Amino acid sequence: MQTEPREVSAVVGTPPLTLPRELWVKMSSEHQAACQSAASLLDMFTAENSVLLRDLFTRSKLGADQALAGLRVLQGMDLVSVEATDDGPIVKLVAVPEEHVRLVGPDGQVRWLLVSRPLEPPDVDPKSLN
Repeated sequence: MQTEPREVSAVVGTPPLTLPRELWVKMSSEHQAACQSAASLLDMFTAENSVLLRDLFTRSKLGADQALAGLRVLQGMDLVSVEATDDGPIVKLVAVPEEHVRLVGPDGQVRWLLVSRPLEPPDVDPKSLN
């Protein structure tokens, strides 16, 4: 069992992807590692919003398993989309994480809601707004 993510988070002080410490410490070490890989992949989008999958993996300097785990986290958070092109799969950054909001449901269970900022504002009919 890998314990590196917990040690790294203790040194750095802030969990990746705006994850709150309360949620971070409850994650398995494997999920923590995947979140750290996801944060590394997010760093690859500094200059451009779309990157070929093979270039993303090459530039990230992560192993294939680490990169795929990170990509799964980003897709699960709806921060990226993956599209097929003639040159191969392309990963497009569609949003960045802003914060996680702690909610307590009517059943007393704690849940977390990810608030992310889309890179392109959605088209919304002004009549449909409050």
